[in-house]
Amino acid sequence: MTLLAKSADDRGVEETLLSHSLRVVEATRQLCDRLPFPTNERERLKKELDLAAALHDVGKGASGFQRCLRNEQANWNGWRHEVLSAAFASNFAAVSEEVVFAVLTHHKQIPGQEEHGTLRWFAGYGFDGLRSMCREFAENSAEIVRVWERICNYIGRPELKTDAAHPPSGVGLRPGWLDAERQRRDLDFAKRREASLVRGLLVSGDHLASGHAVPPPMVRLRDFPVGIEPRPFQELAGLTLGHAILCAPTGSGKTEAALLWAAANQGENGRLFYVLPYTAAINAMHARLQGFLKGRPDSVGLLHGRAAHHLYACLAKDYPGDAVAAQGEAVARARLAREMYHPVRVCTPQQLLRYTLHGRGWEQMLAEIPGACLVFDEVHSYDPELAGLTLGTARLFAKMGAKTLFVSATLPRFLRKEIQGLLQTTQIAPDPGQERDRHIMNRKRHFVEIRRGTVLDAVPEIVEKARSGRSVLVVCNHVRSAQCVYRALLNELGETDVLLFHGRFHMRDRRDKERALSASESPLPRVLVATQVVEVSLDISYDLGYFEPAPIDALAQRMGRVNRKGDTPVRVVVVEKTINSHPLYSAHLILDTLQRLAKVGDALAERDLGEICDEVYGKGYEGEQRQAFEERLNHPFFVDFERNLVAGRHERWTESVIDKADGRADVLPQCLRREYDNLRAEKRWLDADALLVNAPVRRYWRLVEQRTDPWEINLPYDSRLGLLEPGEAQLT
Repeated sequence: MTLLAKSADDRGVEETLLSHSLRVVEATRQLCDRLPFPTNERERLKKELDLAAALHDVGKGASGFQRCLRNEQANWNGWRHEVLSAAFASNFAAVSEEVVFAVLTHHKQIPGQEEHGTLRWFAGYGFDGLRSMCREFAENSAEIVRVWERICNYIGRPELKTDAAHPPSGVGLRPGWLDAERQRRDLDFAKRREASLVRGLLVSGDHLASGHAVPPPMVRLRDFPVGIEPRPFQELAGLTLGHAILCAPTGSGKTEAALLWAAANQGENGRLFYVLPYTAAINAMHARLQGFLKGRPDSVGLLHGRAAHHLYACLAKDYPGDAVAAQGEAVARARLAREMYHPVRVCTPQQLLRYTLHGRGWEQMLAEIPGACLVFDEVHSYDPELAGLTLGTARLFAKMGAKTLFVSATLPRFLRKEIQGLLQTTQIAPDPGQERDRHIMNRKRHFVEIRRGTVLDAVPEIVEKARSGRSVLVVCNHVRSAQCVYRALLNELGETDVLLFHGRFHMRDRRDKERALSASESPLPRVLVATQVVEVSLDISYDLGYFEPAPIDALAQRMGRVNRKGDTPVRVVVVEKTINSHPLYSAHLILDTLQRLAKVGDALAERDLGEICDEVYGKGYEGEQRQAFEERLNHPFFVDFERNLVAGRHERWTESVIDKADGRADVLPQCLRREYDNLRAEKRWLDADALLVNAPVRRYWRLVEQRTDPWEINLPYDSRLGLLEPGEAQLT
């Protein structure tokens, strides 16, 4: 009988235990070759991983498990094959405790307060069913030994064949390994770290092998030119070694400067993480970095909660007429971004926090962060809690050997001081003494007019400018306000000239709008009405701007999307009142910002924006904001990393800690239920999921039906307006 590792797939193809085991051996070897460690350390780990990969699925050879794989019995009594594999591994003196532990836990975590998804019925040296499992193992022992001998030959360890005939009897781990408190108390940090590292590499290798994925070669960033003649501040970035803070105007080439810095600081086999706060900006940066790494698009991964949807849209042209195939490829690529696969990744800060706050798969950071370069773009836009978590993460990663660059057009002085208090940083900024740098700092792109009233009062003027051929950007603070302005403009200009973009569209409509705003599309919509989603890293440029009031850093980002490359100043109007009375920003920050802007009296230079930002935020975080920042910055997982590292466990509460608990959820508008169900029936899961809208369900709790899957919300939805408020009419 041929032993299987996996049941037949949709094509009826089975995978044998021998084949899968050898695939995992190869996958872990490839991962070890790509580790940012000295050669001798890589080779040592490779030997450990050879054993872990060779042993991890041996327990599947038991007769009962094989019957399950062949659909001859429904289940295996709740028994776990990895327990039997770990018991088999315990027969060999050459196999370390760390390898046995990795084999035991490569699917389930050790027991803890949360029992779901753990080896909850396994404790100490064994459990009641182990004897029965071992009997079933013995029933297939002859074939198991034959497979094991071939694996031993493959990994060059023939001496391990001699002990294979001994039946497994128990897992050779001290009890301390399987209890979080005892593990911290009884096992030193080096052993816990080693076990975590081996486990992380084994799990990732198993996933890659199961997907038949071969990771691309590592990238040497210095081998890829940025494609520009660097300005002096960009040259300085390329010469700066170590942590740095880069402040430069929007449109001046911060991304190129960041890549030059990364090329100078990348260690051997070092990864690059480019971190941005919003998915629209992440999607755009993903495409940009793929273009930068010419001929190596598979080297760039996309890591955020909706990555599969963006990749699905990108793959549509490769799978014409076959949405299901495109969907499968998109999901597979999105999953790879969570493995140790891509040498370059674009992600949200939350994805890195899942490492440092010990979310699922956190062990990967032990293998990927040393020697890595991390670029945190527009960190000024983070709220105090996220800023504290991010800076705490940066401090921990620095101790692990990573280098960090903070990039912003408007980074307040107080936040620069916070960073400098944690990391020894170099300041990078345009040099007024250098002509090409002086040009961008003295460039005056905007006349700012502070005007009474709301944006609605300016609608006739916006219509007039649009009809005269000027393009106009309108930014509101709230979705409902943007919808209101869009309706007013639509009545005057028509659908082809006005686009609405905000965060309360479902993914399908959002993709269409992002495509309309991409650099490849020409021209841009004549009038764009948007919320804060346009503030960060979208490479768009409009002739004029009309903005609701906001603090200086937010207004600077909005202005960065108006006259982005121009040298002749254009008018930007900032109104004093918002349409929606619900406050989004601090009232005193807005008032201080408007008062200081009103005093400028001339076209606004880039240096003026920086000075106003420093003045407005002169006191930094205060009161509850300061407390929240400090608590997150000094999270125990950051400040006492060694004490709190527990091998084989992840924290299920991570999501609630790092995803701000603002009462939001993905919900399905009731009017889209039939379309959703039809798409599901066609197995177009991503297309169905793309109809969900991220909405503030706490506000509309009585309108949310929780008994459905997914939750439904009884609010109207319009593809041009997005999710509407109760009682509001769709467009005809």
